[in-house]
Amino acid sequence: MKYAWAAYKHAAFDWIKSGLSPDEFKSEFEAFVVSKCHAAWTVFAQTKRGFIPVGLIFASWAPNAPYLIISAGVWMPWASKRNIIEGTVGFINGVRRDFSLVVYALPEHKRMYEICMMHGIMRRVGTSYTAIPGHSAAMFETKMPEKKAA
Repeated sequence: MKYAWAAYKHAAFDWIKSGLSPDEFKSEFEAFVVSKCHAAWTVFAQTKRGFIPVGLIFASWAPNAPYLIISAGVWMPWASKRNIIEGTVGFINGVRRDFSLVVYALPEHKRMYEICMMHGIMRRVGTSYTAIPGHSAAMFETKMPEKKAA
């Protein structure tokens, strides 16, 4: 929670109103996770401060479908571009072994998922004009790991 609080103080959570006390933020953050998310992960990476959290990823099950949709990602203010790319690739590569994921990426985030494609862990499946109101979003999905022959 202390890392989430530090990110909040740097305006990383645009869906939580600003100016909250630590206790108010904790309550709002917990309410968001419990009411809006079916899964939440903390992404760790090696930084100048050590191996610490650099991001949070939130997902929800798609209605009537066997996959999770990544609904939000928050990168800590101290996360470098390298931390973000390595953290995203590592997260997706690990989680895809247990769950199928779908991501709707705004144009400013599209390149990150294209890098995941270059690693062979995601594929582009189209563009959505309705998933994020008022925006077009590139759609990506994870590739399941290949089963090894017995």
